[in-house]
Amino acid sequence: MIVSETSLREFTQNIFLAMGCSHEHAVLAADVLLLADLRGIDSHGVARLIGYVRLWESKRINTNPNITVVHETPTTATVDGDAGLGLVVAPQAMQVAIDKAKNAGTGWVSVKNSNHLALPAPMQ
Repeated sequence: MIVSETSLREFTQNIFLAMGCSHEHAVLAADVLLLADLRGIDSHGVARLIGYVRLWESKRINTNPNITVVHETPTTATVDGDAGLGLVVAPQAMQVAIDKAKNAGTGWVSVKNSNHLALPAPMQ
């Protein structure tokens, strides 16, 4: 069975919305998973969706996290993901690192209180 990217994206977003994610977070999470598949990294694509659903069912994911920087210096930061989806927390933490690198030449960010992060960030 062949499923179009558009249909798979819509299906994936709807799962995240059903879990209680905001529209913005559902779109971001779906993008991360689909882009992994499109890059040929199937182990980190939509196949992981069931794992996120299971984490949500066991109340290990906060679908409306308050993601905050809890410590920072000009070149480093610690981001608290508030038990959010790593699919959402990681791109935000990466943006903090990018901003620091643009300003100081290097940016190092650690993440705590999040879920699975080993995913490719969305292409921009």
